[in-house]
Amino acid sequence: MDSHQQPCASQAQADTSLFPEQTRESLQALAVKLQPLIEGHRLDNLVDLLSLLSDIVDLLDPAMVDKLALLFEQVTSVGWSVGNAVRVARAELLLEQSPSLKDLLRLLRDADTRRGLVLVLGSLRSLGRQLAAEQEVAHGA
Repeated sequence: MDSHQQPCASQAQADTSLFPEQTRESLQALAVKLQPLIEGHRLDNLVDLLSLLSDIVDLLDPAMVDKLALLFEQVTSVGWSVGNAVRVARAELLLEQSPSLKDLLRLLRDADTRRGLVLVLGSLRSLGRQLAAEQEVAHGA
């Protein structure tokens, strides 16, 4: 039995001599930090996430990357436009007194205001259609 333990002990000494002291200490510190993740099965979730990312990278080809880049540009452009419009409207509101009903109705004569209203109302109509379709699915199911 001692003969079996001796090779294991010499094997362990050989393994520890492969790594410098600082590396061994770093590995031990890493093991201590990973222990709660292992015990809570959170490390499994991290491995699953890395696997998912690997699959996504495998699926992405140059054409898909170009499409995603274009979509990102479009979303960023819309976000910038909306943010800019809100900043301008807020600045105008802060400079002037509260608009009267007459001032609001006067704004409706402006073509830019009407274009903006068409955009907002069209977006709300689209959202309303989606909500109605979701309700039909929920009540029909």
